[in-house]
Amino acid sequence: MAPKHKKSKTSGGQGGAATAAQGGAKAANKAAKAIAEARAKADIAPITHISQTRRGHGGFAKFDNKEQSEKLKPKEKTEVELENLIFGADNADLVGEAFSRIGHELSSDEEDGGGVEGMDDFDYDLEVGGLEGEEGGDGGDMFFMDAGPTPVMREEINEDEEEDMEDEEEPVDEEIGEGEVDDVEEEEASEDEEVSRLTAIYGGKPAWVDEDDKTLSISLKSANRLKKLRKQEAEDVVNGVDYEQRLRRQFEKVYPVPNWAQPEGSRKRRRAGAIDSDSDYSDEEQEQEDSSILLTSSKGFLEKSNRLRILSSESIAVTRVKNANQMGPSKSVIQSVEFHPNSQMLLTAGFDRTLRLFQVDGKLNQLMQSVFYKDMPIYKAAFSPAPASGSGSGSGSAHNTVVASGRRKYFYTYDIEAGKVDKSQGIYGRHEKSLEKFVLSPCGTWIAFLGRDGYIILVTTKTRLWAKNLKMSGNVRAVAWSSDSEYLYSVGGDAEVYQWQVSSGKCVHRFMDDGGFKPTCLAVSPNDQFFAVGSRSGVVNVYNRTCLETRTPKPLRAIGNLTTSIHTMRFNHDSQILAISSKARKDQLRLVHIPSLKVFPNWPTKGTPLSYVTCLAFSPRSGYFAVGNDKGKVLLYRLNHYPSA
Repeated sequence: MAPKHKKSKTSGGQGGAATAAQGGAKAANKAAKAIAEARAKADIAPITHISQTRRGHGGFAKFDNKEQSEKLKPKEKTEVELENLIFGADNADLVGEAFSRIGHELSSDEEDGGGVEGMDDFDYDLEVGGLEGEEGGDGGDMFFMDAGPTPVMREEINEDEEEDMEDEEEPVDEEIGEGEVDDVEEEEASEDEEVSRLTAIYGGKPAWVDEDDKTLSISLKSANRLKKLRKQEAEDVVNGVDYEQRLRRQFEKVYPVPNWAQPEGSRKRRRAGAIDSDSDYSDEEQEQEDSSILLTSSKGFLEKSNRLRILSSESIAVTRVKNANQMGPSKSVIQSVEFHPNSQMLLTAGFDRTLRLFQVDGKLNQLMQSVFYKDMPIYKAAFSPAPASGSGSGSGSAHNTVVASGRRKYFYTYDIEAGKVDKSQGIYGRHEKSLEKFVLSPCGTWIAFLGRDGYIILVTTKTRLWAKNLKMSGNVRAVAWSSDSEYLYSVGGDAEVYQWQVSSGKCVHRFMDDGGFKPTCLAVSPNDQFFAVGSRSGVVNVYNRTCLETRTPKPLRAIGNLTTSIHTMRFNHDSQILAISSKARKDQLRLVHIPSLKVFPNWPTKGTPLSYVTCLAFSPRSGYFAVGNDKGKVLLYRLNHYPSA
């Protein structure tokens, strides 16, 4: 139903206004008839009557027929404004307001005027008055305000935005230009620095540079192997020149330039530059590199190290590095491990019948050579030292020879330089079933094999033939040479220690090991001042040189830190450390501080992965300590007290 409207009250003194209103009403009726005819043509119910008093305020039609009122919907706001504009209104203010709204449909007053005070009279009358007589009538539900901007307002906004953009673009362009210049300068400086670095290393500038490298783009996150080239975690794309430089530096870090390939003095400049500038190397890597340098030669360091560096008895600084045989691990127990007397070479051998030679640097430990003995599991292998000058009993290449033996009647010698293996068919005049145990003399002249029935068989390294026998009263268990190779010491199952003069082949002194715990091994210090006798009970008796003056000497100390049979004992080069081990139980290894005769308490620890220790060795200058075990590994440790390896 059409809403009902109350008639507006007019004052009696306003006759002229009423007359004008009546005239306007007649004109409106004529227009209404014209509209009705137009609606009739469009099948719309005709308007029968328009209230003169409410047309100007509400603009709602009043219908005589109920069905017509239901078919015809209330007029929209725009229709009311159009009628007021065309036909006029009772109130002149409404007409003026309609004119003022033309072209300003989205004025700020309409958008912001959310309350009654912000609305004009027309909006307030329409909002508050609503559709009187209709239940739940809400004028706001009948209207839709298109919030889209008009063309006029859009042009104004674009002009403002263009001005703002012009103001912002100029400084941004300037900053980008400066950044590009900085990048170019950094790239040129980086290239110059790289050229200078390569010139310092190789003694000359690169002969050719590819200009297209600058246009390449390489993502450092595209592959896992490239991520190590990043300087920062978020870094990704680099150009070809930077990529080449980083690859070169990474390669040189892994494979340093050997000394023979560098010009004279470049090594010192490189080290000085690394100290003065920021370096990619850590302190540990730098220390390992220093150790690698020291391993290559012993000429200049022997002159500077005449004074003995005293080792503290409280603790020993030990750092684990890469396994010595990581590039060629053994498939069985390691039986022998030994450093070359004059270089950084290390040999390993075991029951897998393979002799392996490694170049020890603490980082890569490259495998140099390997020899497979198809008919002999190796029990013992050792470098043959250089023979003493003028001895006439050796060859010039003896120090490049490895002697290997097993539980066989024969033994092998391997020439490292020639790559030749020679088999020695036993020892003439001796019918030994096994030559698995032997010790090479420091002078490189003799090989002492442990035979049956207390015999010690001396063989020359030059001819590999029998020279003489040394006969003990009981079975021979272990032998050791003096530093000058003039004397040979041996111990038997009866706990008696023999001192033999090699030149005459006679025993010059004997003494009883204190306690008589069935000796198993014997060691003599490089300075010939200390003697160690290990036993089956795990006790190690340490004697000084006075033991060679009496038959029943007392040990300086009996070391009882191990409780199983002693298998291996080694002194280091300056006689300050004695390493003792047992393979009867896991992790049975101790380092003894000889000046104080105390065992170092801080190493090895419970977490040191020693397993069953089968052999051990010190490097020529005690910088490295190698430990072989039952898992086929040779653990390598850096003794930080000693500057050279």
